[in-house]
Amino acid sequence: MKKLLLIASLLLSVAGLHAQSKTTGVVNLMSGMTAKLDLDNANSTATLTLTGPSDRWFALQFGSFASGGGMGDGQDLVYYNGTTLVDAVHNGIGVTPSADGTNNWTVTSNTVSGTTRTIVATRPFNTGSAGDYTFVYSNADIDFAYAKGASASFTLANHGGSNRGYALNRTFTCIPPSNPTASAQGFCAGATIANLTATGAGGATFNWYANSTGGSALAGTTVLNNATYYVSQTVGGCESARVPVAVTITTVAQPTANATQQFCSEATVANLTATGAGTINWYNVAAGGSPLAGNTVLVAGNYYVSQTVGTCESTRFTVAVSYTTLATPTTADNTQDFCSGATVADIQATAMAGAQLHWYAVAAGGTELSLTDGLASTTYYVSQTLGSCVSERLAITVTVTPVAGPTTNNETQAFCDGATVSELSVNSTPGAMLKYYVANDATALPGTTVMADGTTYAVTQTIGSCESPAQNIMVIVNPIPAMPGGGDTQQFTAGETIADLEITILIGATITWYVDDNGNMAEVPVTTALADGMTYYVTQTLNGCESAAKAILVDEALSTEGFELKSLMAFPNPVSDVLTISNNTALDNIAIYNLLGQKVLSQKAGANTTEINVSGLPAGSYTVKAITTSGASASLKVMKQ
Repeated sequence: MKKLLLIASLLLSVAGLHAQSKTTGVVNLMSGMTAKLDLDNANSTATLTLTGPSDRWFALQFGSFASGGGMGDGQDLVYYNGTTLVDAVHNGIGVTPSADGTNNWTVTSNTVSGTTRTIVATRPFNTGSAGDYTFVYSNADIDFAYAKGASASFTLANHGGSNRGYALNRTFTCIPPSNPTASAQGFCAGATIANLTATGAGGATFNWYANSTGGSALAGTTVLNNATYYVSQTVGGCESARVPVAVTITTVAQPTANATQQFCSEATVANLTATGAGTINWYNVAAGGSPLAGNTVLVAGNYYVSQTVGTCESTRFTVAVSYTTLATPTTADNTQDFCSGATVADIQATAMAGAQLHWYAVAAGGTELSLTDGLASTTYYVSQTLGSCVSERLAITVTVTPVAGPTTNNETQAFCDGATVSELSVNSTPGAMLKYYVANDATALPGTTVMADGTTYAVTQTIGSCESPAQNIMVIVNPIPAMPGGGDTQQFTAGETIADLEITILIGATITWYVDDNGNMAEVPVTTALADGMTYYVTQTLNGCESAAKAILVDEALSTEGFELKSLMAFPNPVSDVLTISNNTALDNIAIYNLLGQKVLSQKAGANTTEINVSGLPAGSYTVKAITTSGASASLKVMKQ
């Protein structure tokens, strides 16, 4: 039995190697007598609290022995002799113990309450005296033997069987250490129980709980929340009471960043973008690791960004990094033709979806051109950008065809009422197409547009698809005068000319005479001899504007002989080759005059009917004058085909 107890004691001693203090607690020995033994490992000191009757001796033996084995020769004991606690050694059963050479017990208290005396005394675990029992802190228990005087006397005497006994295998239990010290604590999100701190006894183990009592200690990996936690300290297997600790958790939001970030050429961590209220940190792992240096070269893949505010770091946001090679813009025509006045915006090139075009005058470098810059005959270069990516430049050869504007000899031109813009007088390039505008108006006018007085018109010329700058012309529109006045039918005598016809005109007007030449109005001089039955036309012109023509039919006033020609005829009419002239009396001479009164053909007749070959005459209107043998004359109008 004792051997087993000793083995158990050794096993328990392993667990208690670092204990600070432990106790047997109060052991009831017999009525009116108790013992309690405390062991202080830190100081290697044993403290004995022994109670007994106040009027007699009482004794306690401790050590390791079996029932009935106590009080053996050489066993250590203490007894109260009425004055103090005596450190003694047994001389065997029935023999008075001998006082130890040195009393190693120091009495710290000796009090009496009623009939009970309480003595508190201390001594080292190992006093070095051969007769003293050596206390071993690792022992799990201890044996007690006790006795007291049978009667009131401090003289050691036989105590009798009812005044002695054994209290064996009195187990030591730890004495709970004092509470640890811990204050309210703040942490960043993600902190765990392992981050909590407390102070206590040297070598103490701290245990953290979610409750003030009960429950199991929390694992060090348990994530902290905004809550109250409780901490105890364990020394030598003895756990203290729990102390509350308020924990505050600060959570920092993730920074804001584009989940995908593209680069065109080798980029570094410094090129990544994210925004936040604190310090931005970039990693190549989702958790753990160290922040990457700004000059770390990026590779395609995931990177992770957090922000630190104060001492707290947020969780990490994932950013996918990729590299993009941007193609050059495209065009359907690498050589493009333009008119003068074209701008960079007119060059045709196509960017990929979402990209922007940028134009340059050089293949590399240089300053970006404005879309409003005028074009020249040269090579232009265009790139496209998408995000931060810039493509290579595409070359487009441009040819600009300059078209000069038309000119005019007079920037103020006068016209007659009803004149159209097509009558504006300009000097233009042969083959050019003219366009007409009201000045400062971009809407082209039809050439038939009637001009308005006091209006400035603009004329451009277009060669191919290129339109020139405009030539401005101020227009004065004069009214068309009324036709001349006068009789519609007037008589004349032989030998009179157009100048003899009577007409009225406006002051300052000039007149012009015409005859109808086969549907065309032919101007004739005023010296033209009048022909019987002929219609003459006259206009008047004022301020360059010619009136409508007035028609005047002339009738020759015949002499008495003239009645001989009342049956005069000419046929066929119109005529192509041979014209036949007939009358009821003999004809002497036939003459043919053109519209200008010039004789173009004459022939002797000598009969009532005469044939004249007119095939050699040009087509047109002619007057045939016939003269009789008596000298009478008359005229007919014929048409030569």
